[in-house]
Amino acid sequence: MDYGPDNPQGGPGGGYNPYNHNPYNNNPYTPYGAPLQPAPMKTKGDGMAAASMILGIITLGSFLLLRLSLPFLLGGVGIILALLSRGSAKKMIGKAKAGMICCITGLALDIAFCVFAVWLVFSLPKLSPELTDEVNEICEEKYGVSYYEMMEEIYDMWDMEGLD
Repeated sequence: MDYGPDNPQGGPGGGYNPYNHNPYNNNPYTPYGAPLQPAPMKTKGDGMAAASMILGIITLGSFLLLRLSLPFLLGGVGIILALLSRGSAKKMIGKAKAGMICCITGLALDIAFCVFAVWLVFSLPKLSPELTDEVNEICEEKYGVSYYEMMEEIYDMWDMEGLD
């Protein structure tokens, strides 16, 4: 029986290739013919950049849930991580930029909300006297002190005459 390359039967020598030509371009030493590829290179601050992005998303989410202390804490840490992830490189990677943008946006919105809340507390009697009366009743029921008495104490604390 002929086991050479001209065997039309394709018997035991059917896969014989005298020139070692591989028509499928696969490496016989890799499983399933998968080509060997180098592992992707991670940048040095990739973990810190990912953490910054996650903290930025949590900062925005916590602002939407009206948690006032979380955006300050997480946003600050996220900005620091985004800056540290750059290392000695000139540019930040995309994850660090996204984290920085989310953290700064969350912090800015949180500061604006806090300023608005303080402004609302001090200007409530001028804006809506009816709502002020309701708040006054609720404060008396819950705390035993009216809204007007609490505001008088705050104004007395800020009075500059007692400091002279």
